[in-house]
Amino acid sequence: MVKGFRRVHQSIARDSAAVFAWKGETLQEYWWCTERSLDWGPDGGPDLIVDDGGDATMLIHEGVKAEEEFAKSGKLPDPTSTDNAEFQIVLSIIKECLQSDPLKYHKMKERLVGVSEETTTGVKRLYQMQANGSLLFPIRGNHRRRR
Repeated sequence: MVKGFRRVHQSIARDSAAVFAWKGETLQEYWWCTERSLDWGPDGGPDLIVDDGGDATMLIHEGVKAEEEFAKSGKLPDPTSTDNAEFQIVLSIIKECLQSDPLKYHKMKERLVGVSEETTTGVKRLYQMQANGSLLFPIRGNHRRRR
């Protein structure tokens, strides 16, 4: 079963689906891949995210936040505003996107009907966001590990 699934998966990736990850990618490449997987052109994008760790969800939320600040003040995200190297990359990607489409993440948010999360940590984060009113789209069926 697993071998058959792997063969089908490889065939789909080779023949019909864009692949946005590879073994040994850098942090910069990882976040580039995450952003590219959400960008389907001017009128497209996912309507449901199956997230694994919450990175795609976080990128959209941070993107919406940056777009709102940009619309209000004209201020672009400043990657040097944080000491976190990974978040600097995220802010750089959002900054670049804002310069080409200042509503990119808002359009994604409007299109999304929900998110499903695969990790326990990610599920907890989603429920916290839902509880404090900051989650921009509904939670749709989450993976819950039983111990």
